[in-house]
Amino acid sequence: MAIQSKASGKKKTPAGNHRRNIWLLVVTALLVLASVFAFTPPDKRINQGLDIQGGLSVVLTATSTDGQPISREEMETSRSIIESRVNALGASEAVVQRQGTNQILVQIPGLTNTAKALETIGKTGKLTFARLDSFTDPEVRKKIESGNFGESATVTDDFGNRLPAPESGLKVKEGDYTPLITGANITGVNVGRESETSTKYAVNVSLDAEGTQAFAEATTKLAPSKGKIVIILDGEVQSAPAVQSAITGGKVSITGGYTLDGAKGLATVLESGSLPVSFQYSQSQVVGPTLGQGALASGVVVALAGLALVMIYLLLFYRGLGLITASAMVVFAVFYLGVLATLSHFGLFSLSLSGVAGIVLTIGMAADSSVLTVERFREEVRMGRSVRASSITGVRHAITTSIDADLVTLVSALSLFFLASASVKGFGLTLALGIICDIIMMLLFKAPLIRVLAPRVIARHPGFWDLSDSQRAHKAYENLAAISGVTTTEAEIGEAMNRAESERVACERSDRAPAALEAVRKLRGLFIKHDIGFMSARKVFLSVAALMMVASLALVGVKGLSFGIEFVGGTSITLSDTEGVTSEQVNAALKEAGISEATVQTTEADGREGFLIRMTETDAQKAGAVADAVAEKLGVSSDGIQVSTIGPDWGESVVRASLIAFGVSLILIIVYIAIRFEYKMGVTAVIALLHDLVLVMGVYALMGREITPNTIAALLTILGYSLYDTVVVFHRINDNMKSLSIKCTFMTMANHSVNQVFIRTLNTTLTSIIPVIAMLLFGGETLQDFAFAMVIGLLAGSYSSIAVATPLFAIWKSREPRYAKLAKKYGPKVGVFEFDRSEAVAVAVGATSKAARRKSAEAQAAQVNQAEQSLAEGASDASGLEAGVASASAEAAASPARSGGKKRRKRKR
Repeated sequence: MAIQSKASGKKKTPAGNHRRNIWLLVVTALLVLASVFAFTPPDKRINQGLDIQGGLSVVLTATSTDGQPISREEMETSRSIIESRVNALGASEAVVQRQGTNQILVQIPGLTNTAKALETIGKTGKLTFARLDSFTDPEVRKKIESGNFGESATVTDDFGNRLPAPESGLKVKEGDYTPLITGANITGVNVGRESETSTKYAVNVSLDAEGTQAFAEATTKLAPSKGKIVIILDGEVQSAPAVQSAITGGKVSITGGYTLDGAKGLATVLESGSLPVSFQYSQSQVVGPTLGQGALASGVVVALAGLALVMIYLLLFYRGLGLITASAMVVFAVFYLGVLATLSHFGLFSLSLSGVAGIVLTIGMAADSSVLTVERFREEVRMGRSVRASSITGVRHAITTSIDADLVTLVSALSLFFLASASVKGFGLTLALGIICDIIMMLLFKAPLIRVLAPRVIARHPGFWDLSDSQRAHKAYENLAAISGVTTTEAEIGEAMNRAESERVACERSDRAPAALEAVRKLRGLFIKHDIGFMSARKVFLSVAALMMVASLALVGVKGLSFGIEFVGGTSITLSDTEGVTSEQVNAALKEAGISEATVQTTEADGREGFLIRMTETDAQKAGAVADAVAEKLGVSSDGIQVSTIGPDWGESVVRASLIAFGVSLILIIVYIAIRFEYKMGVTAVIALLHDLVLVMGVYALMGREITPNTIAALLTILGYSLYDTVVVFHRINDNMKSLSIKCTFMTMANHSVNQVFIRTLNTTLTSIIPVIAMLLFGGETLQDFAFAMVIGLLAGSYSSIAVATPLFAIWKSREPRYAKLAKKYGPKVGVFEFDRSEAVAVAVGATSKAARRKSAEAQAAQVNQAEQSLAEGASDASGLEAGVASASAEAAASPARSGGKKRRKRKR
């Protein structure tokens, strides 16, 4: 009864799990519907960056406040401050660069309200607090005392009527008062209401120690007489509150009848600091995308065509399981677009080409995790588990591996997002969001779907679901295991590691072994039956990798790298009245004039169409000649041409921040892998990653290609692919370190681990590289630059995980005392092994009498004979062996030799 009750209890568990999986799929369906609603239509719901959508272009001209010439340092400081203000507005992927000697060009994606932009980005932001009794101009003091400034300012007409002043701001000069504290004393800023009942907002600031002391002393003296402190911003009086009591805590509120947007804008200005010079708005115009609409449209078509090819490939390779993989990618894409649309709704996201790079990477990672799941599922079936059991254990192992690889990449993505700036920050954001969506998709959709389909659909039609070859392989290995006296798993591993040794052991055990071995040889399937000797060629691989790195560094040192205008600056050319001219025609005219690399944007100001061209040419005379040649080629007037020099968009601060973010991400990667696995894996993974990046730089130097922010995006994408691929290999090595039941050197085990995931590596590389190659062949010029770096990086990343990271780790690990003993015992040759008989020997020795040991040997021989008989009869399945195979394996393992001898025989080649 107890047994029946226990069995009944077990029967309830699959039903409960089935209901849970169904509910998870229902939740997935609801999330898919919500995501579709959120991002439809995508071109309206997802904010687009300057390179995709275009936006507002504003030129700010600096004016000196002290009559001295404006220095380059002042302009660079101003550029950095304005960039921080633009980013604080939520305008990600904006362009801020110096133009000429006294101008700054600001381009903000999607923004068309010039006044709103200038209200924040061009404001000097010089804040001063002063005592009213320090003002020397009696007229100004009288106006402030009576409150006749700001919104309260009035004028009197000829009839004596008091009306609101058209120019309500009260301007004051710096020499007319004594500053009490300035914006330099501010340590923190936040926005709040003026009072609990007020509809107006105030900006609350916190002061440093110096400012706190000065403000406390002043308010202590002014409180008895209710004296006033005047708040001045950019030379204009904002408010003049009367001091009611001493303020000693360093907390001050700036009031001035601000709206919420106005208060937020002022807070942004104060947080970024005051500009060293004043700026005036010179011109504004609407600009088109830097990619060009034609290039963008062709890029989308090419990418979609590439993804369609990927889907077809997965369906052909995995058949029914390919449907699950393709469905998982679709669900991931829907989730992802829904998240991007939601963030866009709140003004937190703008999609640029660097963001597209992050999306390309995460789609590849989603495909990778799906392929990994399918491969592990098939492997578990091949090892003898039922389809239902494989859907549980295999999927669990695969998802654990995928999450580990995702989290390693997430560490890098978050480092780039929080520490970097410019487009690198956008890349980090899209990558992090994609990783989160991939994990959600795996847990809510992919795993439940496979587990729901496994017992009722997949198990009944293994041919359609591409499991027939795995089931046939299991039966062949099961018969070989019974003949050899080992487990099915050991039989497959032994056959893969060293076919000759596996055959020798089988032939020693039985005269009927050739039939079982022939059945194994005839196996056909999409899996590696005999290990490729990757680790045997480790010295060649590492030598080639070292040679390529040295050659790449030499190329970079000798030929140098060609940096784009975003890094080194150059010249801008403005063409006006170009109605009917396309971006493609401008690019063609530039190439005829000898300019192969340039950024071309359409412009529109006062209804007049034009183009803004930026190129790395720094000679103004040559740039003027290029402008004239382009105008002549296009048939437009040269009268409206403007040529000016421009500074880099990626200034020193941006490059420095990006390098710091990259360095921190490498350190965190090592720390995470050290915690999750061991530090040696982390170090070798980073070495492989650096190998990939150096190799790409070498190819760029060799080809003379220009490095642009799009190249940086591609390099960061390579970082993600390389890490993911390496972690997958290391995860399998880590699993085998814990559970491999065959005795061999660490190098042999590492080689087998690489072979176990090799099919997955090939498929994921193909699924990732197909869309990129399509982009390289058929995309626009800008997209081709991006795709070029991607193709090199994808190939290098796949190569380095096998030929750099794994050999380095295996060599390092083999020097540990435990594995050094095995290396000494089995020698340097990869593939030498012996079946682990330690437990079986213990059982045999534990027999209490010679008769007991003889009885054990006789039982083992009977089970082997039964296996031989089934094999000789040509049984089509292993059902006749199910009752005896496990016992045969155990008994065969318990016997050290076929004759039942007492000593253990080492089966070593």
